[in-house]
Amino acid sequence: MGRPRGLRFLYVAAMQPRTASFGSRFRPRLTPFTVIGAAFVVLLLISQFYVTSHFFSRGSMSVLTPLIGVMVIVAVGQAFVMGTGGIDLSVASVMTLVGSIVLKQSQNQNGRLIGALVFCFVACVVIGLINGIFIEALRLNALVVTLAVGQLVAGYTRLYRGNVLAYTDVPRDLSRAAGADIGGVSYLLVVSVGLAFVGTFFLHRMVEGRRLVASSAAPGTALLVGLRASGYRILAYVIAACSYGVGGVLLAGQLGTPDLTLGDPYLLTSIVAVVLGGAALTGGRVSPLATLLGAAFITILDYDLRVRGYSSGMRLLTQGIVLVLALSLAYGIRNLSRMGSIFRRAGPGRAELTQGVVPIS
Repeated sequence: MGRPRGLRFLYVAAMQPRTASFGSRFRPRLTPFTVIGAAFVVLLLISQFYVTSHFFSRGSMSVLTPLIGVMVIVAVGQAFVMGTGGIDLSVASVMTLVGSIVLKQSQNQNGRLIGALVFCFVACVVIGLINGIFIEALRLNALVVTLAVGQLVAGYTRLYRGNVLAYTDVPRDLSRAAGADIGGVSYLLVVSVGLAFVGTFFLHRMVEGRRLVASSAAPGTALLVGLRASGYRILAYVIAACSYGVGGVLLAGQLGTPDLTLGDPYLLTSIVAVVLGGAALTGGRVSPLATLLGAAFITILDYDLRVRGYSSGMRLLTQGIVLVLALSLAYGIRNLSRMGSIFRRAGPGRAELTQGVVPIS
């Protein structure tokens, strides 16, 4: 007995999309993650075969991997903010503040380190709340607010630190933990990779993370369905400030003697790393794993330029060029289908215009 006509129609309709998509299942997709992944591999090859033949040596890895680890931690925090459509310019000030807190509160004593770390955590939460409340509750511009808060934090850091320090080194336990490695690969890099995976799991698998993404990508829709969009976006600023604090503490332990320029190199580079990971400045979904690759890319690029002897001005210029190229490429990837349809519509029109045109010999 054959199938009824109605069931046969539903069966054919259900099977057609699956058959049509089978051939395209193995078609490579052009995504920000694949693009930055390919660029990262190319940069590694250039670093090894053109910049220095000892790029993967233990000495190079012991210098480079801690820097990558700190950059990843800071950039993941920046990614949470940029996912809301904002931007955080208080990065450098927060990192410098926590470095000064660790230095002054611990007084170079391991027994006082826990208290100093708690002080750092409270300071980061307060700064994140101030940023988030002024931006989300009072509807002020994120660029202006975070810049102003960063200046206030920088001024407070100078007053808190004072002109003369009684102690100039962080506790030995912190230096030992931040400088630990295995085979030349810093544990900071291992921790940062784990943090990127945790951030990805939070944003894509946990309810709170999905609500954060929804409240950032479509605030109006999130409000209509009952999500506390502003609250979740304030949470993003708190998470970001805590990430900067973790990066600042680990960097202080790595350097041993943090100064008032501790966080300055991370102001622009953290933004570049997130943009390299495919994030849009207008907000929306971000990928901590792609941000990880972006942070590693910009850190290795700066390292290569240092090895080749380029000045700090040339390195800043290169970072600016990379930022512009990354923004352009991210826009092109997000609008690839729309641009393709425009070109397809324009193709027949050009063909019709050329019909009937007789070439002149």
